[in-house]
Amino acid sequence: MLSFNVIILLFIVLSIAGGYFFKINIGIFAIVFSFIAAYIYGLNAKDVSGLWGLNLFFILLSITFFYGIVISNGTLSLVAEKMVFAVRNQPFLIPIVLFVTVVIFAGIGPGHYAAFAFMSPLVMVIASKINMSRLLAAIIIYSGAVAGGFNPFTLGGRVTEGLIEKLGYSVEMSQAYALTVGRNSFVIHTLIFIFGYILLKGYQVTSAQIEQPKLLNNQQKRTLALVALIFLLVIVPSVLLALNPQSLFLSKMTKMLDPTFLSFLGIVLALVLKLGNENEAMKNIPWSIIIMIGGLGMLTELASKAGAMTALSNYLNSIDGSTGGGVIYYLVAAFSSMMSVFASSMGVVMPTFYPIVPNLHVDNPGLMFSIITMFATFTGYSPFSSGGALVMAGLTDPKESKQLFIRLLILPFLLLALGYCLLYIGVLY
Repeated sequence: MLSFNVIILLFIVLSIAGGYFFKINIGIFAIVFSFIAAYIYGLNAKDVSGLWGLNLFFILLSITFFYGIVISNGTLSLVAEKMVFAVRNQPFLIPIVLFVTVVIFAGIGPGHYAAFAFMSPLVMVIASKINMSRLLAAIIIYSGAVAGGFNPFTLGGRVTEGLIEKLGYSVEMSQAYALTVGRNSFVIHTLIFIFGYILLKGYQVTSAQIEQPKLLNNQQKRTLALVALIFLLVIVPSVLLALNPQSLFLSKMTKMLDPTFLSFLGIVLALVLKLGNENEAMKNIPWSIIIMIGGLGMLTELASKAGAMTALSNYLNSIDGSTGGGVIYYLVAAFSSMMSVFASSMGVVMPTFYPIVPNLHVDNPGLMFSIITMFATFTGYSPFSSGGALVMAGLTDPKESKQLFIRLLILPFLLLALGYCLLYIGVLY
């Protein structure tokens, strides 16, 4: 008879496989398997419901709802168009400005998934006007979104911190490890853009007639002011506390001005000030990602309770020990990248592999969290993964879509080789 640990790991694999082959949200499969596994383990239905990560759910809901309002009234898209229009007469700067725009779009809060979805059409349209490589356009969208999407003030950064804190690390350690992931995301994916810009000759794009964007209306100006206010309320107390860590007042203020609370405050203010439509904003909430993370989180939480994650960690530790040490980083990188070819980095790979980190024999858990995340994002370029699919959604020409599809199948292998080199020489640390 199969042990419970093997059953749990099998259920995780079946959830991912079922979601991929039947085109159904992986989280739904994971929820069903969580109930089945829990009954085998001896838990009741009420205990199973308690496995849902409520704190993580509120983080996802609050941030995506708030920025759903900002996105729904066209404010961020219009600002992006204005940035590109400003350098229309220096065409070699357009790819760089597009990359910076995507980084900022993702980095001020909405996160990388919103940037994939909402910046892809804009970047692809401009690429067709200036004869820019569609692969470079894909790199601008994807790597720009990842570079900006994991800082501590974005959806990706908050989810990363929440997943790490759930493993039993202190708030301070969770923030430090999440910051390491954010730093590595920015550095590595900015390097990928630089290589892409040079190799795909982004400096040789042609000038084009880019229409002057409309002026910001009063509603959009108020929206920008509100985004700036919420962003400053999140970042200023944290920066001041870092400069004066002994201050009890700043410590309390930082805890009170939690990004989840501030996002809900932003939602209320935006709706009261009529800055957007509540129903339209609801449509911009990535419910599929929330269900995916929450559902798979239930299964991995049960796996942790049953000791399956400890068993997997011990197995990896034994391989690392038998080979003289150091191999474990490369092993985890390989597993993470393989899973991400067919599944979401943040929705599947991170919730699955983060729980093994506390029991691994490594000196730098922050590096291991970064490796899981970075190598998942490398193969996340795959058109079979959610990131690659969203990037391709911006293309309307079937011929161009087919060409980009093939190139996005090859690119992850090149990025894996680059990733291993950067890990070996210590750029990823």
